[in-house]
Amino acid sequence: MERHNLQAVDVVIVSADMAEMTVDCVTRLDDPAVARVVVVDNASGESAEAVRSRFDPGVDIVRLADQHGFAAANNRGLTQGQSPYVLLLNSDILTPAAAIGTLIAALEDDAGAVAAGGRLVDPETLQTQEGYRPRPFPTLANFAVILLGIEEIWPGNPVTRRYHGAAVSDDVISEVQQPAAAALLVRRADLEAIGGFDERFWFWFEDSDLLCRLHQRGRILYVPAAAFRHLGGGTFRRWTKTQRIRSIHHGILHYGDAHFSRPQRAALGLIALLISAPRIVAFSRRRPQEARAWRAVAAGGAALVLGRRVLPIAPGD
Repeated sequence: MERHNLQAVDVVIVSADMAEMTVDCVTRLDDPAVARVVVVDNASGESAEAVRSRFDPGVDIVRLADQHGFAAANNRGLTQGQSPYVLLLNSDILTPAAAIGTLIAALEDDAGAVAAGGRLVDPETLQTQEGYRPRPFPTLANFAVILLGIEEIWPGNPVTRRYHGAAVSDDVISEVQQPAAAALLVRRADLEAIGGFDERFWFWFEDSDLLCRLHQRGRILYVPAAAFRHLGGGTFRRWTKTQRIRSIHHGILHYGDAHFSRPQRAALGLIALLISAPRIVAFSRRRPQEARAWRAVAAGGAALVLGRRVLPIAPGD
């Protein structure tokens, strides 16, 4: 690695009940470009203890007593360190040698670029994971097919195909809107200029929002030569149905609130009300927790229709 790349990157990893996977993630960060590794234990306790016992004092640990959203947890980690680059890394990522240096080189070769994302590959075959290819920023049409259940019953619909089927080469560096944020290198100055993550988001579309705001400051690159092994199977799979309802839908509503025009926000709010109302009625007695989750979604939809700000909400509220 080039001499000017040494000690250039602070790595931030958020972990919640993923102790073993987080230890594996940190173990692979044997790269001279890394100045500091910060693990944010999101109220699990297990991750912090496992990392401390394995790497102390080589890793900085931020312990959160109460569970934070992924956006807020990342922001706590971002307060640590001062290197010119920050690598936002999911705890289910294994970083091969030279991957970080490849991302740094891409940004150093393009003064107008603010962030660079790597290519996520299957840990065994090393083939590109198709579901994590770069994609455009979400639109009202994207959210409509999700909320109305069209994507579930018709996965190959034209809107979804356009969103997931971006023709991006794996042979050259490309300018994109949304590379996979599970391994995203960002210039610290630009990250601080936009205020980091928007903490209204919990665990869904916070990366889309971050990249959209970064995109206003400069180019975002997809660097396929920087291949990161993506294990998957993280925290989301352990969530209850109620938690998923709240997080996904409020991520959608918050994104629309932040980035859509007034008519688009109203339309999105109407869709949220349309899908929530019958579920509130149907589940009010048989599944009261789900009914409460749908009431929260309806409240967010009503806020958009009325031109008000969607309030932040945690899945457990």
